Amino acid sequence: MAESKKSDLETKAAPLSSFKERLADLLTLSRGVIGLVILSLSFIGKDAYLTVVILALVGAATDIFDGKVARRYLKNRESKLGKYDVETDTLFVLCIIAYFSLSGIVVPGVVGLTWVGLALVAVILSKRAPKVLLMFEIPSVLAILTITGIYDFNIFISIILPVFFTGVIINCKRVIYLVFEYFPRVFSGG
Repeated sequence: MAESKKSDLETKAAPLSSFKERLADLLTLSRGVIGLVILSLSFIGKDAYLTVVILALVGAATDIFDGKVARRYLKNRESKLGKYDVETDTLFVLCIIAYFSLSGIVVPGVVGLTWVGLALVAVILSKRAPKVLLMFEIPSVLAILTITGIYDFNIFISIILPVFFTGVIINCKRVIYLVFEYFPRVFSGG
């Protein structure tokens, strides 16, 4: 009888555990979807800028939390989409750059679209090598911050910068790891 109750409890606990284990994948997937939504907003143009800023910040938050969730619930196991995290991040930032180009925020737009095209070709030819992905992702993030600061300084100062620094503070250990361990290892070939 006691074994039956224990078995029932394990069965009821399994879906919650399963959800926790899939949460990192859902967050990674949501970042890809958010990137594609941002790209689609280029058809609206500059009028969608504030929406794009908010979506980009939400997407950045999913990047912070998918890592935290994966480290907490997967315990050194990689989730199904976890192996595509860098690709998803790169897609996300390239969609933002493409939005800036197609909506006319980056003048001339051909510069941003050339960067996106070059990135896609390099990523495909390198077979998604992390070094190549990061060679495009890191400058893209810096460009996004620069473009947003130039395009609408008030939104940059009042929304983007505070959220950016809050994210760095919340994820301080991870930022230090990325800057001082992960990036040097990837770029040194180790």
